[in-house]
Amino acid sequence: MDDKELERIITHFPTYLDYVYSNIGLPNSTPLQQRIAYHLGLNPERIILQAARGTGKSWIASIYTTWKLLRNPDEKVLIVSASGPKAIEIATFIRRLFEEVPLLNHLRPGPEQRDSVLSFDVAGAKVSIAPSVAAVGITSQITGRRATLVLADDVEVPSNSMTELMREKLMQRTGEFEALLVPDMPSNIVYLGTPQSMESIYAKLSYPTIILPAEVPLQPENYEGKLDEWIMEQGKSGEATDKVRFPRGVLLQRQAGMGLAAYKLQYMLDTTLSDQEKYPLKCSDLIVTSCDSTQAPFTLSYASSPDYAYKELINLGFTGDRYHKPFSMNELKKEYDVKVMSVDPSGMGSDETTWAVLGVLNGFVYVLDVGGTRLGYSDKALMILAQKAKEYQVNTIVLEKNWGGGMFTTLFEKIVSQVYPCTLDEVNVKGQKEVRIINSIEPLSSNHKLIFDYNLIKRDTEWASREVDNIQYSLIHQYTHITKDKGCLAHDDRLDALASACEYIKHMVIIDADLALDALQTREMERFLNEKIYSNYKPKRAYFGNFRR
Repeated sequence: MDDKELERIITHFPTYLDYVYSNIGLPNSTPLQQRIAYHLGLNPERIILQAARGTGKSWIASIYTTWKLLRNPDEKVLIVSASGPKAIEIATFIRRLFEEVPLLNHLRPGPEQRDSVLSFDVAGAKVSIAPSVAAVGITSQITGRRATLVLADDVEVPSNSMTELMREKLMQRTGEFEALLVPDMPSNIVYLGTPQSMESIYAKLSYPTIILPAEVPLQPENYEGKLDEWIMEQGKSGEATDKVRFPRGVLLQRQAGMGLAAYKLQYMLDTTLSDQEKYPLKCSDLIVTSCDSTQAPFTLSYASSPDYAYKELINLGFTGDRYHKPFSMNELKKEYDVKVMSVDPSGMGSDETTWAVLGVLNGFVYVLDVGGTRLGYSDKALMILAQKAKEYQVNTIVLEKNWGGGMFTTLFEKIVSQVYPCTLDEVNVKGQKEVRIINSIEPLSSNHKLIFDYNLIKRDTEWASREVDNIQYSLIHQYTHITKDKGCLAHDDRLDALASACEYIKHMVIIDADLALDALQTREMERFLNEKIYSNYKPKRAYFGNFRR
């Protein structure tokens, strides 16, 4: 290596990146990775670099750390990742680079210096309380640490950003980064990440942002001036920007597998909400209360005030959405006019066979239960459905006509006739699924005719929050994230079952609740008076004899 080449490596980070790649057995970096390296090599004081999943951000961030130390051994680098185990992986990789890359060998920690799995010093560094390199999880204790470079590598992941409360906590943690910087020294804060939510923290931070999506976007204006100008030079809209790692065919597979909404976030890095109508189903339109399986209040009224919001229920929707208690409930309770259970069958893949149970009374629709099983239409799955019908004593079970060539109905009819004989009604389903679901539910929710059982929401949201993989199967997640875009959700089975039940009973809901209550009270009064009159007054039998005109 001659002096000119060495100078280029030390002063030009994209060149240094390929130098390190060659020494650890990797091919040259892709054009997209080179673009990430270009922006890092400018040594920005504050920057957010967003790139699609799988672009090698963590590798590039780790190598960037060693480049900074090569140029200045007194740098104090703090790498913050989403979790402790991830931080250990990053620190271990960085430490290995000092062994594997010839240009870094002279920086290996000396015998008197720190050299642990999560923090170490480099040779030539001045004595300091802060190590040369430390890696921590975002939930770790970071107060009191010091750094000249804070590198936030994928601090936002599904497990820490799926709810509004989680996102607020994450913003508080990242807000501490500024306080970690060593005073009176050049300092940097760099975020490298992929948004995990339409309300990603990356969209809320005020730092300069560069966005590098996996495709040339059709609507570059959605990125509000944050799109890297290099992206639009890579071809027409829809063309891959990293043709080596993510050619067009691979991107199409990813989109089909994860759904349009998730793909839009994690590969197109588009967090824009075009308008309120894009996500028409909102929890704030619902009435939430404890629902009985046999009877319900004859009337209740909707409250939109924050004073009537449930603070303890987890919000899986967008910031500001909430669940409301009823403003008032009539003390008069009646048995449901009808109870309906809809079933949405699935095959044996990752989709669920789902059910929804609704009770209808006086124009209000009570959502009593929604659930699912990934047992397809096995005997066990069919038995679960039949037992649910029996548990709620439903009047009718609604099935999609000719699903599986009519096989599901034939199999289910045999089981349900043994467990709980009731009416099976097959219905025709037409049109795009997402549009059909929204059109079936929105008229009820926006008119505050849809009442959800409190315990149903509590179970669903707590279950979804326990495991990242659960959230895509959550009813409330599906409810709040559906749009009219085809394939917007990876899974929509529970919401589809709810929509089918709503569609089946919606002709019973177009009713004025107050007028219906007045009519009911009038009928009840008439019945009461008639019973009183005829119980206290029994007229004598009239005798007319041989009366003649």
